[in-house]
Amino acid sequence: MIQSVTPFDIQKINGLKLLHIENTSFLTNIQILTRVGSCAEHPAQWGLAHILEHMFFKGSRKRPGGTSISRAANDIGGKMNAYTTYDHTAYYITVLNDRFEEGFDILADMYRNPLFPAEEFKKELNPILSEYREREDDPDSFLVERALQMFLGDAYHPIIGTEETIRGATVEKMHDFKNRFYGGNNTLISVAGGVKLDRIESALESAFPTSDDTQDPEIKEANYTAGELTLTKPGISEAYFTLFYPALPPHHPDRFKQDFMNYVLGGNDSGLLFERIREELGMSCYGIYSFAMRNEPHSVLGISCGIAPDELPQLEKEVNDIVEKICTELVEEDRVNRARASIRTSIAARSETSTGLNTMMSVPILRGETEDPVQKALTEMEKVSLEDIREMAARTFSGPKFKAILLPEKAS
Repeated sequence: MIQSVTPFDIQKINGLKLLHIENTSFLTNIQILTRVGSCAEHPAQWGLAHILEHMFFKGSRKRPGGTSISRAANDIGGKMNAYTTYDHTAYYITVLNDRFEEGFDILADMYRNPLFPAEEFKKELNPILSEYREREDDPDSFLVERALQMFLGDAYHPIIGTEETIRGATVEKMHDFKNRFYGGNNTLISVAGGVKLDRIESALESAFPTSDDTQDPEIKEANYTAGELTLTKPGISEAYFTLFYPALPPHHPDRFKQDFMNYVLGGNDSGLLFERIREELGMSCYGIYSFAMRNEPHSVLGISCGIAPDELPQLEKEVNDIVEKICTELVEEDRVNRARASIRTSIAARSETSTGLNTMMSVPILRGETEDPVQKALTEMEKVSLEDIREMAARTFSGPKFKAILLPEKAS
């Protein structure tokens, strides 16, 4: 069995939680995660967490100016980025071990002392609006966002917001959002790489001498509602087919069984869906997969495929038959062993890099996990039986089902 890289250490320094994962890499990945994302936004604020993510890069107390932070990172060879989800936001930089202190200072100063200059804010809204238009142009995103809003109700809105809420954002709203949620009990600093703990503690104590507690985000529970949605879109030739079901939440003890069942169903090109629809029947789709998205406000399991429009009825029948089969019959043992081998390799590949290892460890610990998340996932995966897969499939697919279809708009 693969062993998770050890040692790792969790402690609290100056009101902030610190996760340290030591490995033998030449590179160290530093992440500052905040337990708040788009789910904390009120309707007039939609997209604010994502806008804030952009604006943290636009100047800090030590590095004022729209390009100063990116230049400082590039000066030391650092690779820097960020992302926003429904329940957390992460800022990260990867540096050579001997540049750790400089990389930590860049990230910490950006997080603790952003300037949010009005002139940079005005400019940055343009690429954010471009990102919004790209998502609207993308058929899969266009369909999924609208389907999830109907399936999950008021608990869901697009992370990027709407054109109206993006244009309605202000510097004052950003400062208010940051001051309410960023820091203290909501923050995890996670470091994975070949840097010793004493260097990390020294850097953290210098950059964060104090950190006040912040508000816990309000989590609105999802109201999963069965239904259907069919849309059309001009300028596309492919049809898009998606099914959504409720998934278990991030902390549920049976989530590993559901993840394994999901992988057997459609996790790769040896999944039941791909082998039947793409390989056996040779239908006109490039790929068909299933996936699970787990967040504190809502978790979903989905099945997604692009296909020739005239094959949609056959596709839907085949998917329903496969789902029925995994709910009522035991899958073959060699298929389960194949899935285990693939998952082991995927986890090992991510564990080989400081960035991959840090991400696998940090997000569950931010959400409250106290055990080694990687080792726990590997251990639980080995326990999953054929009967567990059948029972979990029946449990998952008995929940409310939402079907969404996007068709090419016919020429008038």
